[in-house]
Amino acid sequence: MLVDIFKPGWKSSSVEKRRKAIAGLDSDNIDQQKTLLQLAADDADNSVRMAAMQQLTSIAALHELSIKLNGNDVARDVEKRVNELLAIHHAMDEEQYSNLLKRYPELQIRIAAHADSSTIRTTAIKTLSDTQLLDVLEATVYTDSRQLIADKLSSIEQLESARKILRGKDKSAERIIKTRIESIRAHQKQLAENSACVEKLTEEVEYLATHDWLPEFRVRCMAHRDQWDSLTFDIDDDARKRYQKAREVVDSRFEQQRLIDQTQESQNSLVNQLTELLQVTATRDLTASIETLNETETQQQKLAADWLVLSEITAPDSKLLNQYNKTLDVWLKSTQLIARFAELKPDSTEDSNQAEKDDAESKYNQQVHTLLKHLKWPSGFTELQLVKELKQQLKEWREAQQAAIEIHEQKLSKVHKNISAIFRFSQSGNLGRAKQIAQKVEKAISKFDGKDQSALQERFEEASKSLGNMDDWKNFATEPKYLELCEAMELLTTSKLHADKLSTELKALQQQWKALGHSEISDQYWTRFKTAADQVYNTCSTFFEQRHQRHKANLEKRQQYVDQLQKLLETTDWDNSPDYKAVQSDVRSISERFSRIKDVDRQAGQKQWKQFSTSRDAVNAKLDIAYDANITLKQQLIDQTEALANATPKDENLAALKTLQIRWKKIGVTRREQDQKAWKAFKKHGDLVYNRVQELRQQHRTETDQQLQAYRDIIKAIQQLAKTASNLNEADQQFTTLQASFAELPELPSQLPEKLIDGIQRDYLKACDQYDNSHTQIIKNQYRKQLDALRKKAELCGLQEALGVSPDESELQKITEQWDLIELSNIELMRRIEARRNTAQTDIDRTAVTAERRMMCIQLEITMGVDSPSEDKALRMQYQLQQMNQSGLGQQLDNGTDRLEEMELEWLCMPGAESQQQKLLDERFQSVLRSN
Repeated sequence: MLVDIFKPGWKSSSVEKRRKAIAGLDSDNIDQQKTLLQLAADDADNSVRMAAMQQLTSIAALHELSIKLNGNDVARDVEKRVNELLAIHHAMDEEQYSNLLKRYPELQIRIAAHADSSTIRTTAIKTLSDTQLLDVLEATVYTDSRQLIADKLSSIEQLESARKILRGKDKSAERIIKTRIESIRAHQKQLAENSACVEKLTEEVEYLATHDWLPEFRVRCMAHRDQWDSLTFDIDDDARKRYQKAREVVDSRFEQQRLIDQTQESQNSLVNQLTELLQVTATRDLTASIETLNETETQQQKLAADWLVLSEITAPDSKLLNQYNKTLDVWLKSTQLIARFAELKPDSTEDSNQAEKDDAESKYNQQVHTLLKHLKWPSGFTELQLVKELKQQLKEWREAQQAAIEIHEQKLSKVHKNISAIFRFSQSGNLGRAKQIAQKVEKAISKFDGKDQSALQERFEEASKSLGNMDDWKNFATEPKYLELCEAMELLTTSKLHADKLSTELKALQQQWKALGHSEISDQYWTRFKTAADQVYNTCSTFFEQRHQRHKANLEKRQQYVDQLQKLLETTDWDNSPDYKAVQSDVRSISERFSRIKDVDRQAGQKQWKQFSTSRDAVNAKLDIAYDANITLKQQLIDQTEALANATPKDENLAALKTLQIRWKKIGVTRREQDQKAWKAFKKHGDLVYNRVQELRQQHRTETDQQLQAYRDIIKAIQQLAKTASNLNEADQQFTTLQASFAELPELPSQLPEKLIDGIQRDYLKACDQYDNSHTQIIKNQYRKQLDALRKKAELCGLQEALGVSPDESELQKITEQWDLIELSNIELMRRIEARRNTAQTDIDRTAVTAERRMMCIQLEITMGVDSPSEDKALRMQYQLQQMNQSGLGQQLDNGTDRLEEMELEWLCMPGAESQQQKLLDERFQSVLRSN
């Protein structure tokens, strides 16, 4: 007993005394620090060890202690204390952190995770591997460190692991990780596309290098070169060498083929040139062909020489060679033909008479005819212009010969007809007309000769004899007719007929008188006939005068419309875009009013109508310009609308259609029939544009709805998972899959309302939060089950402790069987409760344990604000004073949930108190705990 009095308090057998003694030790004192380290490592009581560790402030000392303890339970507590010290604000400056790292490099991860200084954490993080970065990410609580680590991780697998670690802990870091994953995937996708592009180009150039050259290879080779040269990304050296090897072969073959192609193009060009020269030769007339004959022969020689040079480089295509030979042969034949025609000349001279000239011309034309007759011009070639010219010349010569013959025949036939007319008019009594024709015939006969003149003269003498005989009896035959006409005219003087009818009868009698012709007997009756006719005319003159006045008035009425139309034509400013619609309306109105007035003199009316029509046509001509221009504009709009209807449907097409419709309305007047036809076409195409855009919009709406539904389906799946999740591992796996599926969904169309897109994102985050809450609740539920199991095992520990040091084996067996039925999967809790169970039959200081449990009850009562029993009030006050001395006034104990749970765990796993006190203390502790 005396030994205990003189021993240091930290060596006391009483746990309480050791804890009190520890509170008085100074960790800055080297000796006392050693004592604290010894207690933290070796003391049998957990609370003493914890008190010693809490008193130590040297990170280096604590770290060396954890190394010495080599990973046992105490070492883990020491490491936890090291982490706490690292996190204390301004615990060390940067230099001290740096020195600590140099001395203990293995602390780099823990410093990176727990150091209070952002600079120190950043420095420590910089040199860590990706695996170490994940360890830091799991341990640290600092957002800046999490974000820095998220930026440093380089692989998708590590980023996915980081996202699992941070789920629900740090939204900002999660967003960075998501962005990094998307960026890496995009980069990997781009690299894969680049590699595929290089591989495709390499395979294509190798194909070109190993296959026989085909005509289409040229275009493929040029396109391939352009595509390869346009690559902007870095290319692997092996791939580049492989490509260059095949490319050199292709380039060599390409150049070789290019020379052949150029030669063939030159051959084609030469054949085309030969064809063009042949066409030029064919278009020349005879004179130009003869003048350019020498030049043509020179061109033929040059082309033949050029063809020979090109043929030595590469043999021409058989079809092209055939075309060349055939064209050259035709050209040579045309040259020979020109030379033959140049040798033909008429034999007459200027001094020759007309007969000689005609004979020479006839001989020349016969030679031309013979030459053309034997000309065999190949089919498929344009006939020579000189041949056409000579054929036309022969045709005209023949036509001239035929025309001369026809004219002679016509003149001869006309004279014969005139002689026949003498017979006809003589027999009909029209002797005056017969005599006029006889004079013409007599003059015409003198122009003929030979047989033609003899035949005409014989017929003319017969006609003259017939004319003489008829002249004698004409006067006798026509006198009764003249008397009849005089009597008829005299009857009209007393007639009651209408003036129009009377005038008509007058004109008819006058026409009959005139038809009888002039003769001696007509002069005897003319005075009588004219006197009666004048009397009839006077009777009609009054009516005609009245009608004349009416016609005149109507002409004057119509003239104002003629003047209006002329004024409209002259006063309208046609050069400055007049109001064509108003002009059109005025023309219609004036024309309608003019047409209503019809009773006018025929001749004057026709003259006035011609004047009106001239003005109207002039105005309509101006309108026609506007009509044509406007209908052209409308046709252009129809074409544009049709093009819009045939174009790929898109929303912008409706705006374009609206613009076209506005422009249509602004176009001026057009012809009604054309306008109606144009409007039907314009409306047809416009309706097609509108319907196609509506179909496109419906399609877009359907696609957008499908996209939105895909997002909503995943959100609903996450919400459903949050409601039904029970197995944590399976739920986390499903949640990760759903998140990946959500991230891989295509971006929603930008034209969607921002409110809708934000709502989708908000619903997704809300669903994720719901799952996080469910995840947390599952963990809590599991923890509660584990805690319930721990409480049951603690009760069994109490029963086993009550059995004493030498328990009844049967009782112990019952407790063991009940113990095995209680499932406790948490390894740490199982380790701690097993430690209590293992002390159940050991000889430990139950009195000290009782005191420690009583102190824990007091601590819980202080924490919960519950009064302690009267017998423990003094102990409670002593403890509070001690805490005040250590922590200072105004400090309050932590009464958070974590602290209470830790206290309960410590209570349940602590060795049992004295048998008579254990149940009372348990009830006291649980009673206070349930008051929370």
